[in-house]
Amino acid sequence: MVNKPYNVGDFFEQLRPPIVRSEGVTDTEKYLAKLGDRTFLNLWSYPNPYRSQKIGGTGDGKEICDLLVVCDPHVLIFSEKKITWTDKPVEVAWPRWCRRAIFEAATQLKGAERWINEFPDRIFLDKLCEVPFPLALPPVERRRVHRIIVARGAEEAGRKYFDGGLGTFVIKPGLKGQDHRNPNAATYLPFAIGDIDPESDYVHVFDDVSLEIVMRELDTISDFTEYLDKRADFVRSGRLEAAHGEEDLLAYYAIRTNETGEHDFTPPEGGTWEEVAPMAIGPGNWTRYISNPQYHAKKQADKVSYAWDRLIEVFTDHLLGGTTIVLPGHTYSLTNSEMAVRYMALENRFLRRGHSEAVLGALEIGQGKDVFFRAMLAPEGSTRSETGFFFLTLKYLRWMDDRGGYEKYREMRTFYLQTYAQALLMKHPHIQQIIGIAMEPPGQGRGASEDIIYAAQTAWSDGDRKQNWDDCSALGIMREMKPTHYRGQEFPEVQRVVRKQYAGNRRHRRAQAARNRRRK
Repeated sequence: MVNKPYNVGDFFEQLRPPIVRSEGVTDTEKYLAKLGDRTFLNLWSYPNPYRSQKIGGTGDGKEICDLLVVCDPHVLIFSEKKITWTDKPVEVAWPRWCRRAIFEAATQLKGAERWINEFPDRIFLDKLCEVPFPLALPPVERRRVHRIIVARGAEEAGRKYFDGGLGTFVIKPGLKGQDHRNPNAATYLPFAIGDIDPESDYVHVFDDVSLEIVMRELDTISDFTEYLDKRADFVRSGRLEAAHGEEDLLAYYAIRTNETGEHDFTPPEGGTWEEVAPMAIGPGNWTRYISNPQYHAKKQADKVSYAWDRLIEVFTDHLLGGTTIVLPGHTYSLTNSEMAVRYMALENRFLRRGHSEAVLGALEIGQGKDVFFRAMLAPEGSTRSETGFFFLTLKYLRWMDDRGGYEKYREMRTFYLQTYAQALLMKHPHIQQIIGIAMEPPGQGRGASEDIIYAAQTAWSDGDRKQNWDDCSALGIMREMKPTHYRGQEFPEVQRVVRKQYAGNRRHRRAQAARNRRRK
């Protein structure tokens, strides 16, 4: 797949119809759509999809949900309700608001999930049901469905009721089903959410503030969905008595990891769940978390990671716009093209940091080399080791003008990608799929393009291996590869920085004192 053609603008054309997504209808739907694009990126996030009652589509469609996100294996279904808070007493206003904002949204979620399961070929992007949903749904056996309610309108009332705070819901697992609306229930508490449908799959309930916080802090599909899965398990585990608010629950999760190195709701330091459960997560966790210098160091370190997001959107903008260019001898397939960038999108924020540093470094080094290659591979046995990535720069040299021009150059670059991909899969059999990206190094002054390739592990014959070895030899690649380990930390150490800064200040003071003595 190649984007941004190299030479004249005439070569850039509308190759296939664009995919036109809704932007939302109401202000709150538009805001939800923007959050979806920011966290899940544009190719996988679809506001206001429709269902057609007629086989074959067309007609007056009915809205399925407010936002549908499909990024295999994940399917996220959002139902958003904005219900005005009344001036009735809280014991009257909360049950009414809760019924309309939360339980009616839960009913919509069930209907949406049922339709998606039963009629996956009757989902459309437009009300007339003329534009089919462009992505294939994950097979049921590996599909992971996440059900999310966004309940708006009670934030200010919640702040008044609790005399301050952010206005987010208290999380109280003991609240189950209709007890949320029943003032006579033993566990009843206004502005608190537990398990609204304990007999079925878990439903997450957020308000304006908590949704913004969670989707800002966990702004990749993997980070977000892993939190949802572990949040649901924790709420239903019996280990949590209550959490002051979503932000405090998130802060507890963010600073803890399990035995595989993933964030999780592990027991407090020095304890076991048998000793501390059920536990209460009180106020102040969030404030302490975002005030910690290491949190700020993480945010600073994460800035580079958004280069990976921008690289993804280089490809997805063309997939959505219908302007992806396919080389001669290849056939365009949105399914195949989406698969390559999907694996990029499934990388979490910390991994994107390392990938971005590798790519930006390769672009810089590539300016001084005709060909430069860098692989980003996790060691066998580590988490997320099944998917590998590599990045390649190949210069367009003057002599290529007389050897078929840019089109031949692109074909040659694709051959480099294919050869590298096969060689890496053969050399590292624990890798199940590999994604390769190729570009010109910056500064050539003649334009730029990007290629991406997806290759999967297979049973390589002796003939395959010999052919790949011959191809590598002909291209002069894959000789000795010097592995280096990425040593980044999600939360960088700041004490070392402070110490270094203090030492520097001390040296500065000594030098200043010496200068003052000389002046005397």
